[in-house]
Amino acid sequence: MQRARDLLLTDIRALVADLGAAGGLMGPSIYDTAQVLRLAPPAEGVWPALEWLVAQQGADGGWGNPSVPRARDVPTLAALLAIHAHDRRRSFGAVLTRGLAFLRRQSEHWTAPLPDDLPVGVELLFPRLLEEAAAAGMEISTAQYSALLALGHKRRRLIAGLTLRPGTTPVHSWEALQAAAERGVIDETGGVGHSPAATAAWLRASQGRAELADLRDAAERFLHDAAHATGANIPGVVPTAWPITRFEQAFGLYALLLGGVLRHPALEDVAAAQLRDVADAITPAGIGFSDHFVGDGDDTAALVAVMRAWGMPVNERILTQYAHQDHYCTYPGELQPSLTATAHAVHALLLLDLPCDEPQRFLVRRQLLDGRWHGEKWNGAWLYPTSRTLVALRDTAHIDAVRRGISAVVAFQRADGGWGMLEPNIEETAYAVLALHGTQGHPGCGDDARRALARGQEWLLHNYRPLAANPRTFWLAKENYRPERLARLIEAVATLTAVLPAREARPEAMEQYS
Repeated sequence: MQRARDLLLTDIRALVADLGAAGGLMGPSIYDTAQVLRLAPPAEGVWPALEWLVAQQGADGGWGNPSVPRARDVPTLAALLAIHAHDRRRSFGAVLTRGLAFLRRQSEHWTAPLPDDLPVGVELLFPRLLEEAAAAGMEISTAQYSALLALGHKRRRLIAGLTLRPGTTPVHSWEALQAAAERGVIDETGGVGHSPAATAAWLRASQGRAELADLRDAAERFLHDAAHATGANIPGVVPTAWPITRFEQAFGLYALLLGGVLRHPALEDVAAAQLRDVADAITPAGIGFSDHFVGDGDDTAALVAVMRAWGMPVNERILTQYAHQDHYCTYPGELQPSLTATAHAVHALLLLDLPCDEPQRFLVRRQLLDGRWHGEKWNGAWLYPTSRTLVALRDTAHIDAVRRGISAVVAFQRADGGWGMLEPNIEETAYAVLALHGTQGHPGCGDDARRALARGQEWLLHNYRPLAANPRTFWLAKENYRPERLARLIEAVATLTAVLPAREARPEAMEQYS
């Protein structure tokens, strides 16, 4: 166990030291890659990226993670449009046929009422893609999307009265707005809304505009730099958002907090350097996923929790400004609330010794009858909101809710000791292990939970591969994605709990290192 402990600490130390480096690491996006190929294809040519795109088609004809079905329509239709646009020899006819058949089978997922866990901007993006598909001669019925189309009309009305500003949520979906290409939406990264798809659309709209030549050069550099973040090394294969510097730092440090190793002697110096850097970047509006994107309640809550656990002073107003009715919002004006933005806020508020009864009750009301929390807009794996909510409610009066949540985690463990919606995998197992590890000592954590934790930790030790590529995508934005460095850190921290003595890994018991 000593060898495994040393190897894991070395791996975690390297990951923490690199948090935010080069704008963060983000796996490749089907949707954004398709939009770049169609709207602003790379100078090196489209075929390597187009072949990559075709290779991502699933056996059922769709693109995207099968375990998160409503996140598949946008990447699937965008991929079909990109392939159709470049397949002049009609080499991919079967690919297009299977993709269109997949979309026809998707109707069951779009009946009203729509859930809260919709992909970012889907109500804007998909109607626009449908219009472009019709113009391209693709026959796709819109009847099944009536509720989504109505939501899109509502969102467009809200946006219509706004001035589009760089680094804001409407601009992140600029490609769907059919707006004129203007200087005012380009931010300091050189892109539009930190979105390769939006940036590609702006480049298409700004063609022939000599007065925008300098910004066009910056936008092209943005797409080039964003492509490097995927590690795919294929021109035109881009992530869903970039840069993600502060997101990677805030939630990377939060992972250390959940694992009880934020100030472990082997990690404290690199964690301290990262915390100083990200804490220096916080503003009265909180912090966003980069310095050039508007602040949000989720990144802010995670960072406030880490700062407080470390003993740093925090202005409570930085967090409480995101309170909205009975919960905490990610972005003001959002139509669908986030479970985990509220869970992270509750966690931070309890560390700040601030009242948070209403958001606690919000979380309890959202618990399913089987004890899980599901329907999270930022992550499609139910173990993610369940894990984060159990940590948030652990030290509250909601003992029964925590007990039922722990029981649900235990009940869904696979026979081999892992967890997974479709099959056991390291990321979902890491969420489960951190949930059970973080609730040790709670009245709802009995012998069955302790046995499940031990089996899960053993599974992680057996399956942890620090350098192996993980194609699974659970995090949600415009589609599913994987924040590579952050996800690896969460997996490594969860695995580390298997080999650290209890005194070295106790959530928020930091005084032993001071």
